[in-house]
Amino acid sequence: MGCTVRTKHVRPNRKTRSKKPQFDPSSCLLDKASLSSLKHLVYHPSLVDANPSGNFEENGLGYCTEEQLEDLLLKHLECFYNEAVSKLVVLGYDEDVALRAVLSNGYCYGGVDVLTNIMHNALAHLSNNKEGGIEDGLEETVFTDLRQLVEYSLAGMVYLLQQVKPRLSRGDALWCLLVSELHVGKASMMDIPMRGTDLRLQREVDDCPRRRFNLTPSMKSLLRENVAAFAAGFRASSMKQSETNEQTTCSSGSVSSVMEKFQDLNLDESVDTAPEKDKDVALLGLLRQVQELKRQVNDRREWAEKKAMQAAAKVSDELAELQSLRSEREETLRLKKWKQTHEESTVKRISDMENDLRKVSSHIDKTNMMARTLENENAVIRAEMEASKLSASESLEATKKEKKGLKKLVMWEKQKLKLEDEIEAEKEKIKTLNMALAEITHEEKEYEEKWREEKKAKEQVLAQVEEEQRFKEATEVRNKGKVESLRLKIEIDFQRHKDDLQRLEQELSRLNKISSSDSSLQSSDNCHTNGKSDKLKGEVMCTLLEELERLDGLYEKEETYDRECLICMRDEVSVVFLPCAHQVVCGNCSDSFMGGGKATCPCCRAPVQQRIRVFGVSS
Repeated sequence: MGCTVRTKHVRPNRKTRSKKPQFDPSSCLLDKASLSSLKHLVYHPSLVDANPSGNFEENGLGYCTEEQLEDLLLKHLECFYNEAVSKLVVLGYDEDVALRAVLSNGYCYGGVDVLTNIMHNALAHLSNNKEGGIEDGLEETVFTDLRQLVEYSLAGMVYLLQQVKPRLSRGDALWCLLVSELHVGKASMMDIPMRGTDLRLQREVDDCPRRRFNLTPSMKSLLRENVAAFAAGFRASSMKQSETNEQTTCSSGSVSSVMEKFQDLNLDESVDTAPEKDKDVALLGLLRQVQELKRQVNDRREWAEKKAMQAAAKVSDELAELQSLRSEREETLRLKKWKQTHEESTVKRISDMENDLRKVSSHIDKTNMMARTLENENAVIRAEMEASKLSASESLEATKKEKKGLKKLVMWEKQKLKLEDEIEAEKEKIKTLNMALAEITHEEKEYEEKWREEKKAKEQVLAQVEEEQRFKEATEVRNKGKVESLRLKIEIDFQRHKDDLQRLEQELSRLNKISSSDSSLQSSDNCHTNGKSDKLKGEVMCTLLEELERLDGLYEKEETYDRECLICMRDEVSVVFLPCAHQVVCGNCSDSFMGGGKATCPCCRAPVQQRIRVFGVSS
């Protein structure tokens, strides 16, 4: 809160309280008389002006003044701050530290209720001091004591509420804060009926000129009876309603002023100046005003009953909250008592243990002294026994004691030797384990070296396999291209040879026809013609024979070429692929070709399901 709010809304004549207040939840409880008066608590500024002393009327209906509302809110807010300090103490903080945190940053503003806002702001201040490295108790507080913080907080909330609702008076703002449990957001949304209608009606009644009406005796008597009956009935109803509603006093004051205006009417018979119409209009206006005042009285009564119910609910909630606070305080006191008794018992137990320890140490010292004394006495006795040897029994006992001591000594020596042997054996085991550990470490290093070499060799083999795979794939691609080109070439040559054979057959048939026609004409031709035809026929036959020989040679070459392997181009084909029935590779190339799993035929690219090896192909 700024300085302007403090200087504007806080009275300088308030007395400051002690700097370290002790929170007592019982101080927050109100007596029964205050609670009963709060049930009828209804605030209105006009009533405050009429009754500034804040006394109660005879009918038991109490009106709270602005000072009383402010005192109630200050007590309520102070209870919240004291409870916040107590909760901080329960959380583990010192009381002075908690009070300083509240005085430094314990503002009640925020999005939740007042107590939660105070706790959040104080805890945030403590965490900031811890992060900044500021020691507790060294920071300067904004307020000198808790009372000053409470007054400034209330003044700031009232100022903020008046800034949000400028038409709201200070008393109305205090009432809104009381009903909304000091929550500024809820208080700013509350609606309080304004007194504009009352003032307007009162002003209209005051401004109404005092006229002298020309009334007949019957009208004068009727008007007097109506006014008297209305005043009597209204006073009776207002007396009944005043027991439950404070706002009725304000409304009855307005109506009493109207009654005074009625009494000011001059009903003298000697004046006959106003017309009959003006008299009727004035009467109707007065009746309308009376009805309006009745409606306002009802509205005020309903509003007052509603606010009284709200105040009663608020008081019951506060009683429950104060009861819970009292139980929390009792629980805290019980925990403090238990802690104090526990600490006292612990301190007492520690002191008893220290005393016992001192006693035991002193007893040990006494025992040692007695042991030394006994040893000295024993030595004296032994010397006396050796010197005197008075009694055989004493000598026998001494002998027995010596024998027992010797036996114990021998037994201790044996145990000592046994323990030394065990120690040596354990040392040997440790040496053996160290050697085994060294060997295991050496073998581990060797295995790691071998593993690295094997890994390197494996990587090289994998690289070589990948290289061979790529070479194989390239070879397959190249062979497939060769097979495809050879297949196309074979098809083209076969078609060409087929065309040549067909052409030669046609030529041969044509020549046969020519020879048959020549034989029919042989008898009529002379010897010269016969010689020419024989010569021509011989030439044609020679040409045909040469063509046939050339075609036979080509067929033999093609047949030989068709029997070569498509992969190596060297060996003769000897493997048949099924289901396509192509015979295009040799046995060696078939094994290498089918080594990669599923393969396809190089000629037709059909998947090969089975291979059949053919023997004796050349035969």
